[in-house]
Amino acid sequence: MTEGKAPGDCLVVVGGGQAAAQLVEVARQNGFAGQITLVSDEEFLPYQRPPLSKQYLNGVHDTDWLLYRPREFYSKFRVDALLGRRVEEIDRENRRVKMNDGSILAYDKLALTTGTRARMLEVPGRDLDRIYSIRTIADVERLRPQLPSVKRAVIIGAGFIGLETGAVLTQMGIDVVLLGSSTRLLPRIVAGDMAEFLLDQHLKQGVEVVLNAQVIAIDQQDDGQLTVHVAGGGSYAGDVVLVGIGAIANVELAEACGLQCDNGIVVDEFATTSDPNIVAAGDCTNHPNPLVGRRIRLETVHNAVEQGRTAGATIAGVNLPYIQTPWVWSDQYKFRFQSAGIAEGFDTTVLRGTVGSGKFSVFYYVEGKLLAVSCINQPHIFAAVRRILNGQAELKPEEAADPLFDLSRVQSKMNYLEFDIPWPTKEEKGRRLTWGHD
Repeated sequence: MTEGKAPGDCLVVVGGGQAAAQLVEVARQNGFAGQITLVSDEEFLPYQRPPLSKQYLNGVHDTDWLLYRPREFYSKFRVDALLGRRVEEIDRENRRVKMNDGSILAYDKLALTTGTRARMLEVPGRDLDRIYSIRTIADVERLRPQLPSVKRAVIIGAGFIGLETGAVLTQMGIDVVLLGSSTRLLPRIVAGDMAEFLLDQHLKQGVEVVLNAQVIAIDQQDDGQLTVHVAGGGSYAGDVVLVGIGAIANVELAEACGLQCDNGIVVDEFATTSDPNIVAAGDCTNHPNPLVGRRIRLETVHNAVEQGRTAGATIAGVNLPYIQTPWVWSDQYKFRFQSAGIAEGFDTTVLRGTVGSGKFSVFYYVEGKLLAVSCINQPHIFAAVRRILNGQAELKPEEAADPLFDLSRVQSKMNYLEFDIPWPTKEEKGRRLTWGHD
């Protein structure tokens, strides 16, 4: 323990994702000098999750490459990392946490970066062997040894995990069937020309895409193959089944100790929970976003990093409000998809560029107001619109559609405002929005 212990001298961080590493880094950079203990139930230091379904799944990179910060970072920033350990109970009154081995850690400040876990199927046969999800290194380590003998895979879910995994397996020479429950791919994020482009790219690579597919059961044949049955009588066989149907926020610790939770751990713009001595950051939080106009829970790298930064600043006594437009990206085959904003409730889409060129953007509007943009291989458009959305500037539909219109003209008119979104009202508790990399 640090000598001369005073309030704030001891920080315990629960969780091993990017939010955790970013939090401790910013806390130290802003003057927090006390003891920091990071507790993760995984055997690895905080690591990047998106590459699990891409560069790590196909074996291009190893676990050290996945690390969000190198091993020496933790000694430099004086962080005691307790790996393979789990916090089982939070005692807020006495400011201590109980570990799975019975030991006790005292804290002055506590940070919850508990992330999410894969949502599981609730159908007969869901517990059969060779049904996998991809959320952790351990998940990939279970799956990867099977791949050399896999000829055909069935993927359930048409979000980022499903699409990225499908792309990687296809490029490894495995036949892929992709089952999506909606009418389009990435149903929470894209529509129109963008949805059609994504579908066309996967079809061109030989992926069998089945939309409006409601999985009702999985069974195993005598030869060991798994068969996925969908409503209406369809069935699809594969050597393995991968499930990517979203994630569940890990809020059990927070709920058990009485913290306010509602589709995530409820925090304010400074990542502070209903207990002023506890912050939370990353996929597990329900936080205010004035640029969107409501509370949301995000499952993105950007959110984990930026909210982790805010939480670290709060621990150090620095006010750094988290007010940014949500964004996400995905690499599939030879194209990069990027999206900024949330398109929920749009009534109009505007195309900039041509789909056939492989470089275009789709803008989403409601009553003439820009909500979001999604881009294919147009990083400059994505970056410009992120700034426009952050600055609450007006971009007219006809300007968005014109490839000759200089978006910097809009950026010069940006107006950064002060916002205040309160904690959830009774009405808001019925409106839940989760957006991210599932």
